[in-house]
Amino acid sequence: MKINERSLIEGLSYALDVAEKSYFSHAKHVGYTSFMIAKELKLSEELQKDIYYAALLHDIGAGNAYSIEDHCIFGRDIVLKLPVKKVLADYVFYHHEHLNGSGPFKLKGDEIPLPAQIICIADYFDMKFGNLRNVDFDTLNDIKSWLKDQQGLYNHDILDALHSLIEKEFFLLDYFHQEFGSILHRRIDVQGNTLDFEAIKEYAHAFSEIIDRRSPFTYQHSAGVADFVSKVTYELGYDCEVQNKMYISALLHDVGKLAISNDIIDSHGKLTEQGRYEINKHTYYTRWILEQIDGFEDITEFASNHHEKLNGSGYPYHSSGNQIGELDRIMAICDIYQALTEDRPYRKTMPIEKVWAIIDEMVERNELDSGLVGKIKMILK
Repeated sequence: MKINERSLIEGLSYALDVAEKSYFSHAKHVGYTSFMIAKELKLSEELQKDIYYAALLHDIGAGNAYSIEDHCIFGRDIVLKLPVKKVLADYVFYHHEHLNGSGPFKLKGDEIPLPAQIICIADYFDMKFGNLRNVDFDTLNDIKSWLKDQQGLYNHDILDALHSLIEKEFFLLDYFHQEFGSILHRRIDVQGNTLDFEAIKEYAHAFSEIIDRRSPFTYQHSAGVADFVSKVTYELGYDCEVQNKMYISALLHDVGKLAISNDIIDSHGKLTEQGRYEINKHTYYTRWILEQIDGFEDITEFASNHHEKLNGSGYPYHSSGNQIGELDRIMAICDIYQALTEDRPYRKTMPIEKVWAIIDEMVERNELDSGLVGKIKMILK
């Protein structure tokens, strides 16, 4: 399995926007502005690339944070687990620092890495103006007025570079373009490295941690499903390529839950009808996020279909019978098995006999594949 690094980071950046409850282009807008400032400053192409990647990942710690400090610390710690240059962790860590020492860690002046300062102003610029849908002369003047107010917070070279970009018509027309995603691919001349399975796995593990640590109910759920899926696909004789894709799919199968309120995720006992409607959206968002990554086509299918049922009672597509592939069926069984064998705050781990009894009942209702359940029962016994 080979995946382009840039495509993977850009795609997963959508998950960070979802976790922040942002509109779905915040990370990319920050990446675009940061890259363009770096280019305007004539920084090296390698540093432009580093800044772009760090900008896309700048909110990687936000979903589990209770403060700006936590947001930065969590972000740094997660980036350190990724197969990227370690200096990117510093850029993420310090991306809320201001020149005058008013940031969360009180760094001043040159104590703040220049790339972190660039990402900081790009982030604030998008939070201020990113929700606008077009640009006119009044918007241009509002932006220029806002820039003047930033004196003392940012390096004057950065401010001059952003001002210079704003004076160039293409920049804001790009920024507010309805087809911003395609604009990004044309404007950002970054060639990503090709990642192998081990590198992709590091990204997937990092994002599964973001997903699962949102709730004590789901702690390490995705990693548990991945372990079961890996064992099952190996024992059933699937080749290494399929095993690897299923492993990544399992780590990311619940990435769409980042779009769901914690009040729903942490709900004790049976969900209300409204709560069930909300939680059922998560597989749709899993698909939406993973579809952004070139080469993830199979992974997207395996990850997104884990709540479909053979009798058509699943979600979000209510697929049935032969519409549901064998690997999707395996993912569903392993997900259910892992969920039922986990400790939850509102119930202790079920005895294994009860777990399989529940799964057998689902087979009787034609929700799960009886043949696969029989094989997996033997593998996981």
